[in-house]
Amino acid sequence: MGYKMVFSDMDGTLLWKGVRVSVENSTAIHKAVDKGVDFVICTGRGVFGVEEHLKELDLIGKKGYVICQNGAAVYDLRDMRLVLKESFSPSLLKPVADYGRKLGLELFYYDDRNFMAEQMTGVVKSYCKVMRTEPRIVKDPTEYEGEFTKCLLSGPREALEKVKAYAEELIGDQVNLFYSSETYLEFVKKSVSKGNALEATAREAGVDLKDTIAIGDSDNDLSMIRKAGLGVAMKNGEAHVKAAADYITERDCEENGVAEVIEKFILA
Repeated sequence: MGYKMVFSDMDGTLLWKGVRVSVENSTAIHKAVDKGVDFVICTGRGVFGVEEHLKELDLIGKKGYVICQNGAAVYDLRDMRLVLKESFSPSLLKPVADYGRKLGLELFYYDDRNFMAEQMTGVVKSYCKVMRTEPRIVKDPTEYEGEFTKCLLSGPREALEKVKAYAEELIGDQVNLFYSSETYLEFVKKSVSKGNALEATAREAGVDLKDTIAIGDSDNDLSMIRKAGLGVAMKNGEAHVKAAADYITERDCEENGVAEVIEKFILA
């Protein structure tokens, strides 16, 4: 089958040790792009944590898109202009934030290129160093005058489970909740998911869903793995993600699993 678009998660999928694109993955991506295939990064990160890798892959300035914040923000690669934004009111999160704070969780908020934290901690400093951004401190979500595209809570899974149950009962009809790692629980607007962003982006590019590949490893990748023509889970992926996939890689993210997919289904 002639696949025309590849949608790839970043952390736990594309990146080697969470910091860079390996030579092997980069080479395979360049070969696919040269063949006319669109390569779309689809991540929970804010755009500030993606641009360095887009430059590595020589994708900025070319026709295409990058999907950020789990589908809440989509940018045009030609000029890195925000072309889609799905957001929600900070007031919606206040009771959840209050509850999470009592459990000792750290809360982070996103809006386009703005990254906000409730306090400056070691976790925040490390995150900002990797993501190449500066935080804005807001001690309560309602201090922010705009709207959020994403909220992330970080901490022990047991505490996150309590917040998730509380939030689902309180605002579950207005937000989507999912884990992006063992210690990250994320919130986006109800209509937002990587799967919906994949579908909208493929439609904009004139590509049928059957001609798309989605590659991921975590709970937040499930929607795009299910939506794509070929849903791929990484060898290192979560069990329920692998159970939903059409194909599971033989190599994990540290062994260039994305290159394996491109070589097997596009370049072969």
